[in-house]
Amino acid sequence: MNSQQKVTEAAAALPASRKKRVEIRYVDEARRTSSIFPIGDLVPQERPDFLLHTDGGTVGIEVTELCREQQRAEGGKLSKVADKARDLYSRLANSGPIDVYASFAPDTENIGFRQLTSGLANFVDANRQNHGSSFDWNDCELPEGYCYIAIDPAQEPIGDWRTFKCFGSTLAPKELLESCIADKNLRLPDYRQTAGEVWLLIVNDQFLGAGEVYARPDHLAQWKFAFDFEKVLLFSRERGGGGEVIELQRA
Repeated sequence: MNSQQKVTEAAAALPASRKKRVEIRYVDEARRTSSIFPIGDLVPQERPDFLLHTDGGTVGIEVTELCREQQRAEGGKLSKVADKARDLYSRLANSGPIDVYASFAPDTENIGFRQLTSGLANFVDANRQNHGSSFDWNDCELPEGYCYIAIDPAQEPIGDWRTFKCFGSTLAPKELLESCIADKNLRLPDYRQTAGEVWLLIVNDQFLGAGEVYARPDHLAQWKFAFDFEKVLLFSRERGGGGEVIELQRA
C-alpha cells in the first residue's frame, strides 16, 4: 500500500469535517509536489494536524492558510451554497464525484439560496464531461448569480466544491507571514507532546477566493523569519493541486 492510499483510508475514518478534509488535501498535494516530504504513513489528528510516520521517526505537521482573515470571513457568508449544490448534484443520475470552483456575480443579494444551489448543480451536471474546463460569463450563459465556474476531476472521494464572491488578490507582505508563523510558533510546545520534530506547512492557495493573497517566490527567497519549527514550508498552490513547495529561511 502506498502513502497515497494510506492518506485516503485515514481520511475516510474521520468525522465529516470540511476543515479536516481540506487539510488532508493540502498536505497530500504538497507531498506529491515536493520530495522534501519523506515517504511514510500520514495520520490526521489535532495539535499538530498530522503525524507522518517514517522509517526515521515521526514528524508532526501543522497546517495553516495564508490569507486576509477579515475578508476571508466575509466571503464565507455564502459558504453553504457549495455543500448544498454538491448534495443536489450527487442525487442526479450517473453523477460521479467532481471538483467545482464557482465565483458569484457581484449582485447575488436578491437571488434565493435554492436558485443558487440548483442552478450550480444543474450546470455542473450538464457539463460534467468537460473535466479541466472553465466557463466565464463573457463566453457562455451561466446560471443566474455566477460569473465563473470551473470543473476539474475529483481529487477526493466526494469531490471538493467551493464558491466565492468576486475578489481581488493582493501581494502578501512579509508582516502577514511573520504574524502567521508567530501565532503557530506559540503553540509549538503543545505540538511537541506528540512529535519531537514538527514542521509548519503554510498554504498559499491561489484559488482561495475572498481574502486571497499571493506570496512571490522572489520575495520568499530574500526574507528570513524567526521560528522554532524544524522546517517552515510554504505551498504555493495552483488550481487543481499543482504548484511549488518553498522552504522558508530562518532568521
